[in-house]
Amino acid sequence: MTGAPDAREAAFATRLRAHRRAAGLTQRELAAIAGISLATLRDLEQARSRHPQPRSVRALQDALGLAGTDAAALRRAATPDPVAPAAAEDGAPATIGILGPLVVHPGGAAASLSSVRQRVLLGRLALSAGTAVNDADLIEALWGDAAPDSARALLQTYVSRLRRRFPAGPAIVTSAAGGYRLDAAAGQLDALRFRELIEQARDAAPAEPAVALRVAGQALALWRGDPLADLPGLTGHPLAVALADERIAGALWHADLAAGRGRHILSLPGLRALAHRHPLHEELHARLMLALAATGQQAAALAVFDGVRDRLADELGIDPGAVLTDYRQRVLRQQWTSVAAPPAVAARPALLPPDVRGFVGRGRELDRLDALLAPARRHPAAVPIAVLSGTAGAGKTTLAVHWAHRVAARFPDGQLYADLRGFDPVGAPVAPAEAIRGFVAALGVPAARWPGEPAAQIGLYRTSLAGKRMLVLLDNARDADQVRPLLPGAPGCVVLITSRHGLTGLVAAEAAHPLALDLLSAEEAGELLTQRLGAGRTAAEPRAVATIVARCARLPLALAVAAARAATRPGLPLAALADELCTADRLDALSTDDAGTDVRTVFRWSYQALSSPAARLFRLLGVQPTPEFSTAAAASLTGQPVTRIRPVLAELTRAHLVSEATHGRYAVHDLLHEYAGRLIEADESGAATARLVAHYLHSARAADRLLDPARAPLPVDAPDAGVTVEAPADHDQAMRWFEREHRNLLALAAGHGPYTGLLAEAVATYLYRRGAWHDQVTVQRSAVRAAARAGDVPAQARARLHLARTHLRLRHDDQAETHLREALELYREDGDASGQAQTHHYFGALREQQGRHREAVGHGEQAVALCRANGLLFGLGHALNAVGWHHSRLGDHHQALAHCREAIRVTRSLGDRAGQANAWDTLGYAHHQLGDHEPAGSGFRRAIGLYRELGDRYYESVARIHLAESHQAAGRPGAAREEYRTALVALDDLGHPDAGRVRAALLGLDR
Repeated sequence: MTGAPDAREAAFATRLRAHRRAAGLTQRELAAIAGISLATLRDLEQARSRHPQPRSVRALQDALGLAGTDAAALRRAATPDPVAPAAAEDGAPATIGILGPLVVHPGGAAASLSSVRQRVLLGRLALSAGTAVNDADLIEALWGDAAPDSARALLQTYVSRLRRRFPAGPAIVTSAAGGYRLDAAAGQLDALRFRELIEQARDAAPAEPAVALRVAGQALALWRGDPLADLPGLTGHPLAVALADERIAGALWHADLAAGRGRHILSLPGLRALAHRHPLHEELHARLMLALAATGQQAAALAVFDGVRDRLADELGIDPGAVLTDYRQRVLRQQWTSVAAPPAVAARPALLPPDVRGFVGRGRELDRLDALLAPARRHPAAVPIAVLSGTAGAGKTTLAVHWAHRVAARFPDGQLYADLRGFDPVGAPVAPAEAIRGFVAALGVPAARWPGEPAAQIGLYRTSLAGKRMLVLLDNARDADQVRPLLPGAPGCVVLITSRHGLTGLVAAEAAHPLALDLLSAEEAGELLTQRLGAGRTAAEPRAVATIVARCARLPLALAVAAARAATRPGLPLAALADELCTADRLDALSTDDAGTDVRTVFRWSYQALSSPAARLFRLLGVQPTPEFSTAAAASLTGQPVTRIRPVLAELTRAHLVSEATHGRYAVHDLLHEYAGRLIEADESGAATARLVAHYLHSARAADRLLDPARAPLPVDAPDAGVTVEAPADHDQAMRWFEREHRNLLALAAGHGPYTGLLAEAVATYLYRRGAWHDQVTVQRSAVRAAARAGDVPAQARARLHLARTHLRLRHDDQAETHLREALELYREDGDASGQAQTHHYFGALREQQGRHREAVGHGEQAVALCRANGLLFGLGHALNAVGWHHSRLGDHHQALAHCREAIRVTRSLGDRAGQANAWDTLGYAHHQLGDHEPAGSGFRRAIGLYRELGDRYYESVARIHLAESHQAAGRPGAAREEYRTALVALDDLGHPDAGRVRAALLGLDR
């Protein structure tokens, strides 16, 4: 008699049930995938199994996609469980500590999260508290470069578990655009409390320095060590480093407050601890020297200087800086107490433009900007500078102003802002001297003190900023020379620059931090519309919202204009606006009467700033069929060699009119691509288009020959001068070239009649290998129409045969039959024996698929006879294999083996790997039907290896199904299940109807 389950059994059952539900599986589905009986799974989930078998636990772990900590936790749950954590106090607020090792109080009682990954997830969210962190950042924090394919689903599971750790209350993890956000008040997250106390202290300092000293001490007392010290994957994160630097900045200021009141003893313990952690930080050691000397330890203070000097010389090869040397002199002169005069009241400029209502997304960029706020560890005297660059309309100013408002409280001396009008088509860019005059006026410097010389003006500006903590936002800069005079010269300030150019000179010379702004994600774009139009309106028309997002190409300016049009016409259905964006001129639909928000005008400002060669290339990109292109394609557009076009592409990249996604691979934004098409002149488009088509045609033919080297290529004229042809070196490079370019090939084939058939033929093998059947149908239909218009019988026959092959794989038997009959008639009319043999080959495949195996043998034998009579070795190998397959389907397996062996000999002599793979698969099938499982498995594995080398996912899955059936017949259900699963993944990806048959086979293994 079975007793009540013990704690171990209950824990295992609970964990297993939770994982299954998180994966969205029923008990029957999980049992089928894991290869255990449904009764066993039910017993495990009901805690009725006393001893879960390790093999069953591992199978469940694999089926659920568990890895690392989660997998280990499931296995541990099958053994006696340690003491459960204490229950939280009801109603107590959740608190989180990251100023040291992670500490979690879900509801008042301290608890340690059992999963390391859950701790990492919470720690990463806490570093960006109040700001959304996108999925990609969270996945990188959790797994680094080793993220599993199921990472996004696992992340959702971890977030769900994390939410359950906290009671309902203000400190929760919420979903945000493209990621998640930790919402916490200052009293719930120690890092926020630290910042709040520091700000309170700074506000109190001018009038109540004693209060400031006490509050700053309370803030520093919150620290327990380095941020997230127990999570190695996060300790080096830029935000953790920046948070640690905030501690240093706070400690330095606290030490200065203590010194000002003669209370050095208050800062001494903290300075000792931090100086030990940062042995090369000169400012920390300078304050430590002063505190030691002031508390009667002058010898120890001088020893600190000697130690730092030696370490700087040994490790960095430098001498102590001015700050450390000055403090040594103060120690020697016993000048460790000083009471500064009360500071004079100065102007506190607040020049920022208004923040944008309904700001969405940009969590990653906001995090990187936040990381600028703390001074660098080794360069505390440096002024942090960031350059925010991006294409026209990407939302650079919106992001910069939003961030500036968000952090304005950290700059008690104010914020400066200037629009430098770097790309204004009407007026000239703002001169540095003009911007400086505006800044010094805002800083309260009387006009009578303004010098006339530019150098003196810069000096006055920098002197006015000395000792202040100010944010300087320089918007819409044209180049580095325009902003250099506007950079502060002393620490305490932070500078943020926006520009359509990357300002690489500033990055190189001033060590500015580059931050390129990309488009919004689809989720962020949808949220932007929701913020502007209201959740009710967008929720009522989700399809229209998706269309508007797509037609605006996720460009923030375009989305804002579209939202404004909808907002000013509240009775207009969003579907009507979406239709207008689809059917009308998009750029006209996104126009406004304000030059600053008119999409076409904003684009024109960037275009007019280009050099003549760059402007020409940008125009010619309008004939590029898709927004993505290679250096060689750009060279062919212009008729220039690659070496001449690279600097031109670099200029377009700096202007953010194109982006370089990978080396030598570029993309132009969808709306910019459309805009370029409006600029191209009629007398330059024809020749550019001809060169571009020739580039893609000859490059595709070169790649196609590597995919199927045994097939004779069609004759084509050599390319004209000015065409750059890409020539992959091997099969793998050829597949990668097609992966990058097949969309361009399909687009060109749809609209270039004389070349449509050749382009369709060049891309056909790749489309078969990748299982892109619907693309194949589209391009071959275009080829049929183009060939019919031109009266080109051979081209019509080729395209008809490709359509028949494709419909055959999709199991569209009637359509396959129609195209095969048309192809055979055309090939007979043209007297093409090879084409007739191929058509009979696929007629045989169709008859076999219809269960008419004797007719299939007849067609196969006609194909063999035509090939033998005309010396067509390439076709012969494939035809022999087909006859062998049909014989095996009729039950004549020995006849099949004979045909397959001859097919292998022929295809091997030609180096035809596809033909060999087909023949090995058929050979394995015949052996399997004879009950010879070992040679059957060998044949299938050889076929699978060849198909994998060729990148043919469909036929690899077919061979795996055959191997699974052989394993099953040989009494190896586990091996069969593995092959079925692998085949099922491929068939699902390809959208092939055979996936249902494989699912049924998997379920049948457990019956």
